[in-house]
Amino acid sequence: MGTFFSATQVLDHLYLGSLEDAEELSRANPLAITTVISLCHEPVGRRAPGVCYLQFPVRDARPISIAWLNAILCALEESLPLGAVLIHCGAGMSRAPTVVAAYLDRIGFLGFARALSYLEDLRPVVAPAKALVESIERELTN
Repeated sequence: MGTFFSATQVLDHLYLGSLEDAEELSRANPLAITTVISLCHEPVGRRAPGVCYLQFPVRDARPISIAWLNAILCALEESLPLGAVLIHCGAGMSRAPTVVAAYLDRIGFLGFARALSYLEDLRPVVAPAKALVESIERELTN
């Protein structure tokens, strides 16, 4: 918000972005990001000192298991009290927005489907993979 980042502020201290946004932190960290949660298979190449990097590889067009989703959501929940969090995937279009929507559902901010619409409004490039969305919807209703 008002920075050179293309990361999108979702909530206070929660940002959604791309691998490029995560690597930009090595040059400047105007949002005071303290934790980066990566959903990419490739690690963040350029890292900022003092930032905690967590990696949870998620396949984009594949279902996600409830155990893996819960591990990511727990890491997010544990990181937010420590400061601003950037959660990202390759382009910030599918994996990260889908997981953030699951988080918004979990905290009762918005139901999963409404959370995806909210994120699409905030970040027009959001285009979640159908298999990923369906697997999370299934897990959230069980």
